[in-house]
Amino acid sequence: MVVIILILYLAAPPVRSQLAMDARIYQLSPRGGYRFNNNPSQVYVPGRDVCIVEEVPALNMTFPLPWTHGTFCSHKTYLQHQCCEGFGSAPLEFGCPVVEKVVDVMTAMRKMPNVEKFSQLMSLHSMDRRHLDRFFETPPDALTLLVPLDEGFREADNFTASELRRVVEILRGHTSPLLLYHMLPRRWYLHHLYHNQQLRTLYRDTSVTVTKLSNKMVLFNCVPVQRVDIHARDGVLHVLQRPLPPSYVLSLVDLISMDPDLTMFFTVLGYADLLGWLRSVDSITVMAPTNAAFKRLPLRFLDSITYDVKYFPALQALSRNHLMEGVECSLGLRAKVRVKTLEGITLPVACSSSFNLSLNSALVTKPDVVTSNGVLHYIDKVMIPPRAMSLVQVTRRAGATKFIELVKEVGLFDDLVSFGPYTVFAPSNEAFKKLNASFLSNKDALRNLVMYHLAVGSHASFTLLDNQVLPTLLQDTFLRLKVHARVMSAEDGVVTSSDHVAFNGYVHVVDRVLHPPVSSIARVLSRDPNLRRFTSLVTQSGIALWRELSLEKGPFTLFAVPDDDMDRWASDLFTYYRIINDEKLLNRSLSAHILDDFVMPRALEEGSHSVLRPRLKRPSHHRYPLRLTVSEGRLSLRHASISKNFVLCTNGIILFIDTLLLP
Repeated sequence: MVVIILILYLAAPPVRSQLAMDARIYQLSPRGGYRFNNNPSQVYVPGRDVCIVEEVPALNMTFPLPWTHGTFCSHKTYLQHQCCEGFGSAPLEFGCPVVEKVVDVMTAMRKMPNVEKFSQLMSLHSMDRRHLDRFFETPPDALTLLVPLDEGFREADNFTASELRRVVEILRGHTSPLLLYHMLPRRWYLHHLYHNQQLRTLYRDTSVTVTKLSNKMVLFNCVPVQRVDIHARDGVLHVLQRPLPPSYVLSLVDLISMDPDLTMFFTVLGYADLLGWLRSVDSITVMAPTNAAFKRLPLRFLDSITYDVKYFPALQALSRNHLMEGVECSLGLRAKVRVKTLEGITLPVACSSSFNLSLNSALVTKPDVVTSNGVLHYIDKVMIPPRAMSLVQVTRRAGATKFIELVKEVGLFDDLVSFGPYTVFAPSNEAFKKLNASFLSNKDALRNLVMYHLAVGSHASFTLLDNQVLPTLLQDTFLRLKVHARVMSAEDGVVTSSDHVAFNGYVHVVDRVLHPPVSSIARVLSRDPNLRRFTSLVTQSGIALWRELSLEKGPFTLFAVPDDDMDRWASDLFTYYRIINDEKLLNRSLSAHILDDFVMPRALEEGSHSVLRPRLKRPSHHRYPLRLTVSEGRLSLRHASISKNFVLCTNGIILFIDTLLLP
C-alpha cells in the first residue's frame, strides 16, 4: 500500500502555483502585494527565495522590481517570478530552496552570464581582488561592483568607449579609470540607497549618482539596474544595462560651454547670472534648448529679455524654468505625469508609444548626458514660463486672440513683444463681435483704439486702487478704474480675467471694447435734445456749476433726468414750481445729482449697497447720503430708478434717473 501511494506521488506533477505561472498583467494590491488579473482574489507577496521581476517586451528589458504599475509609455508590462539572487530551484521542490555557494566578488562576476566583455576588461587590466593594493595604500575590505551587460557596450557612446580604452597611472599601476569608476568601497545593498545619493568610487574620490524611482527602482548615473544585491563573500554586485558614463570628466557648466549647439543657452544662463550657481550645486537636472530652439523665438523678444536690465527677473525665470532639483533621468521621467521646475512651474510629462519623451510639448532629443554635478537633456523647444512671456504670448494664452490680430494689423506687435512695461486691457473675442464692422476698416481709428487699451506701466490687479486713473499710449487719454470686492472695471469694460503676467507687463481681459470719450459732461448736456429741461435747470442754478462740468476735471458722476421723466415729475406742480423758483432749493437739489466720484453701474454687484456722498452739505458739514442698491438687476437711488444706459464723458459719466432728487 505504501509503495502504491509513493508511486502515485512521484507520478503526479508538483503544484508550482506561482513559479509555473506565465508572465501576466498585474495590479498593485492595497496591502503592498501584487494582484493578478486572471485571479483578482489571490494576492502574492514575494518571499525570501522567490522574487518578482518586471518585463517590458517593447524595450527588451527586465527590471529587478515591479515599478511601472502595468504600463510603460502605453506599452504593457508583465510580471515574472524567478529565484532571488543567491537562491536556486530544485527538482520536485516548491520555490527556490537551494542556497547557492557564496564566492568572492570577482569569481561571482565571472560566473554571471552576459558580462563577458566587462570580465575580459577586468582581466586585461589585472583588476583582481588581490591586485588592488597596486592602486591603493589601503585597499577596501569590501567592494560593490557595478557590472554592465555585454549588450550595453554596443549602446555606449563614443566618449564612454574612449574612456574605457584610456589608461592612467594610479600609484604603482596602470589601469582604465572607468573600470575603477565601476567599483565602490564597502557594500551597498539596495536598501542602503536613497534618491540623489552620491556614492564614492575607487577612482580618485569621484562619485556616481543614485536615482531611486518609485517602488525602489534604482539607477546609477541614469543607467538602469538589471539585477540587484548579488551577494559575495567580500562584497555585493549589481548588474547594469550598460557601462556607466564617465560623469567625472565634465561639470554641467563645462559641458554647456563646450557644446557648439548650446551657445545661446550658455549666453542666457550667463546673463541670468546662474553660471556660478550651476558650478557650485551638487545635483541638478538641466533641460537645455538647442540653438535651433532659440532661433524659433522672435529675435526682438530674445534681445529684450537677454540684454535689457529691467527684464532681468524675466530672464532668470526663463532660465530657472529649464532647471529641476535633483537628478531626473529619462527613464524616471517617462514614468511620471508631471515635474516641477525651480521656477515653480509644473510641466506635464508625456511618453509616446515610440518612447519619445516630451515635457510641456518640448521633445527630448538627447537624454541622460551625465556630468559631475547633474544630468542634462537636450530639448527642441524653449519652455517659456508666464513671467518670461511677452504680452503678445500672454494675451493669446488669455484667449484674446482677436485683439492680437488688431495689434499686428496696426503695427504695434513689436511693442508688445519687446517694449514696455504696459498693462493691456484686452477685449475678449466675444466683445469684438459687437463692434461695428465699418469701424475696423478705418486704420487710423483702429490704431487709436488699440493704443487706448494699453496703459503705461505694469499694474497687477492687487496694486490697483478704486478711482485710480491710468494714462494710456493714446495721447492725453486715461482709463478710469473701479475696484470693488469681487469686480473690477476699466471705463465701461468689466474685467473677466485678470493678472496674466508677462515679462513686460500684465494682461487683464475685459468684456467690452473700450472707446475713448470725446466730450465733457456739459457738452453732452447741451447737445442731447432729450435733456433740455434738465440742462436748463443746471444753467439756471448758476454759472459756477456749468463751468465745472465743462472743464476737464473730475471725474464726476451726474444723475440726469431725461425730458420724458421730467415731464412726469413736473406734473406735481406744487413741488416743481417750489424748487425751480427757489434758487437755494434748486442748487441743493441739483448738487445732490453730482458726485465727486466715478460710478460705473456695470461694475456693481447684485445685492450690493453703496453709500454715495453728494456735493451738497448740511450746515453741520455732513453730506447727505445717497444709498445706491442693486436688486434683481435693477439699480435704485433713494426714490429714483437708474437706467442701465449711461454716457461716458472726458470728465466723468452721466447716469439717467427717472425723477429729480429732492434735498
